[in-house]
Order: sequence, then structure tokens, then C-alpha cells
Amino acid sequence: MNSQVYRGHVEHARLHPVLHRFRNPVTFYAIDLQEIDALEKQIPDFAHNRFATLSLRDTDYLNPDPLPIREKLQPWIEELALPRETVRITLVTALRWFGRVFNPVSFYLLEDDAGELQGMIAEVNNTFGDRHLYPVRMDRPDPGTLREGEHDKEFHVSPFNDMNGTYQFTLRRSEGDLYIGVDLYRDGHKIIETWIEGQGAPLTQPEICFERRHHPLRAWLTMPRIIWQAIFLRFKHKLPVFKRPEPDHPRTLLSRKKPLTKNVP
Repeated sequence: MNSQVYRGHVEHARLHPVLHRFRNPVTFYAIDLQEIDALEKQIPDFAHNRFATLSLRDTDYLNPDPLPIREKLQPWIEELALPRETVRITLVTALRWFGRVFNPVSFYLLEDDAGELQGMIAEVNNTFGDRHLYPVRMDRPDPGTLREGEHDKEFHVSPFNDMNGTYQFTLRRSEGDLYIGVDLYRDGHKIIETWIEGQGAPLTQPEICFERRHHPLRAWLTMPRIIWQAIFLRFKHKLPVFKRPEPDHPRTLLSRKKPLTKNVP
């Protein structure tokens, strides 16, 4: 089985106009979409489209309809026009923990038959209930394990940033470690750097029991932590607030939790 559970941390640094950095422990998962049924059969506390200690629901991803994630993702893979066929899709995400989840961003890793990462689709959710996709080709800048890609910013996330800038995506996998970075550049300057990294282990029943015993509330703390950091930026650093624009980009799938069904490539 390829699916993994990762334990590590997420770090966020705002570099302009003020310096503000935080780091939080996190547990996240890398789910091979071909293994979902097998995981459900082998792991009593894992479920697909139903309640369990740990669960994955198709409606939590892409358009909120009950079609399989792989089927909903296919048009976006085709839009990328990758040089080789995508054979394996790995969803890097926070799964539902006792029925609750909030994913600021999930990543679909697109690999060819040799296991080479060709592309990545980042699925971004903001705290307003909107959702947007960034399909990105990932290139290898050196002979190592690093992959890089970039995409213009198209979607309102933080109320303390406007819509200008370019995202630089970075991914590195080696010896059980996974690192994914998303940095925001504006006019050639890095404004924000963010990354998530962790040490992986096969997703099994004992790993879920370990998480339940040692980190029972970790998955529920994402939204409170986001709100706390926003309060800090607004009232301590006194950053100006940019009003949320009404989403209208073709890659925006949800607007305040209402599906924009026209947005299919």
C-alpha cells in the first residue's frame, strides 16, 4: 500500500509589510486514490463516504457532488496537458477526524508510470467558503528530488493580501519525508512563505489508534488557529483588510459553499 500518514508541522511566515511567523504541529495524509476501497476493507477505523474515526468523503473535494474524486479530477488533469499519462494520483490532505475537517489547501500529486511527479493540482479553500484550483506543471530544476512550478494568484485567501502576485510551488520527497512549500511573490519579492512537512508511515489501524491516543484534538484546531492569527495581524500589526471579491474565475468551484457548476474545463 502506498497511502501514508504524516506527522510534522506547518509553518507560515509573512515577510512584508511586517514580519510575522508561526509554526504548528500537524497530522496529514497522502492517499493513493486507487487504494481507497482497500483501505476501507483493511482498516476498521477508516471509512469512505460514511462516518468513522478517520474518513474521506468525495463531496469534500472539487465540486461538492458524490462522484468519485478521480472522476471529478480528470478534466483538470487533461487541462494541464502533461507530457505523459497520469497513472497514480495521490491526495495530500487532512481527512475527516470524527466527522470534522477544514483544509486550507489539499494537493493532488500526478505521477506517471515510472513514479515521476509531472504535475500537481492545489485545491485551496478560504475561510469564506470559497474553493479554487491551481493546476501546476512541476519541473525538476536539478538531478535531485526537488520539483518546482508556479502559477499566478487568482483567488482571495487572506484578507490581508490583495489579488496580485505569483505562487511558487515546491515539493520534495525523500526517505519517508514529504515537504510541500507555497510561496507568494510580488514584483520579484517574496511576500509570504508557507510549507508543510512531515515524516511518513504506512496508513494502518495502529497508526489511527496512535493518533487518537496522542493527538485527539489536533485535527480540530486548524480553524481556531487561523482565526487567532488573523486577530493578531489585524489588531497587533494593524494590517489593512482587503474586501473579499465575488469569485468569478473559471477555476473557482465554490462561492460561499454554492457550487459554480459552469466551471468545468
